[in-house]
Amino acid sequence: MLLAACGATPSANRIDPPLRPSSIGISGDPADTITSPIPLIFLGGGSTDQDNAMTRFLQAANGGDVSVIRASGSTGYNDYMMELADIHSAESFLITSRDAASNTTTNQLISFSEALFVAGGDQWNYAMHWSETPLDATIRGLKDVKRIPFGGTSAGAMIWGGRFFDARNGTISSAEALANPFDEKLSLSPGLFGSAPILRNFIIDTHFSERDREGRLMSFMARGRTINYSPGGIAIDEKTAFVIDEDGIGTAYGLGFVWIYLPDEALGGPETLAAATPLTWNRGGRAVRVWKLSSGDRFDLNSLQTLDRPSGYYAFVVNGQFTITADNE
Repeated sequence: MLLAACGATPSANRIDPPLRPSSIGISGDPADTITSPIPLIFLGGGSTDQDNAMTRFLQAANGGDVSVIRASGSTGYNDYMMELADIHSAESFLITSRDAASNTTTNQLISFSEALFVAGGDQWNYAMHWSETPLDATIRGLKDVKRIPFGGTSAGAMIWGGRFFDARNGTISSAEALANPFDEKLSLSPGLFGSAPILRNFIIDTHFSERDREGRLMSFMARGRTINYSPGGIAIDEKTAFVIDEDGIGTAYGLGFVWIYLPDEALGGPETLAAATPLTWNRGGRAVRVWKLSSGDRFDLNSLQTLDRPSGYYAFVVNGQFTITADNE
């Protein structure tokens, strides 16, 4: 049997293909191995994954087994992950029903993971098929008890916020969300597997600049206030990732930017937040502080302070029109 590096030890658990329900392929050794993973959160903005960010994520598995869960797609991550880092195995699970998410063997296999990655897709499929199932409980255990590195990309990153846009009625554009923050398509659900404490006060959005999602993030944050939730935002461009260590320090990687949106609570929330009415959240043009992180920039999510010198902005909305201005002070 192959043994991974980094002090991995074999386990008595071995379930060989094809007796692995929902598994659509594994690279590496199907036997379980035991390592001591390092807590880490990976948030990818979609499109091409960034090798240096993914390598850091995989190395945190410390030579262990990595599970990729998805509701569509194939096994592309398996060989990619094995090539990037010295891990014991990478396995993809296609879980497209609540029955599949409740399968005892599938949950046992995923519970062996030293890292968990959620691939991109449609987050409403995740909510329909995975929420409040044994899979949900398994992943909460991995995150909160075993404390493995976890995360995902695109929709697979959005689900980890304290609330997430669940897309149960389809996607929504910035123009639609700003014109009516109570549009039926603007639907927020609690973090799918229970948000990590460091992310509980954030809504996460992806494909951010490329799909002009600035206005809808403002609307998400505004709408949260109607359910006694006043979050900030973490928004990630395509070909970009944000990796958060166990101390709450996030580092940007990639070709685009990571955007941190922090409403100024001292100034107050939206001036106009009503059904069928364009959003106004202005507060003298300083409603929300925005930090634009380039690759290598770090941000402390505990103190909400930048650790480097990223560009600073203010974002605001007047009568459904989003504006962002540079902080020149």
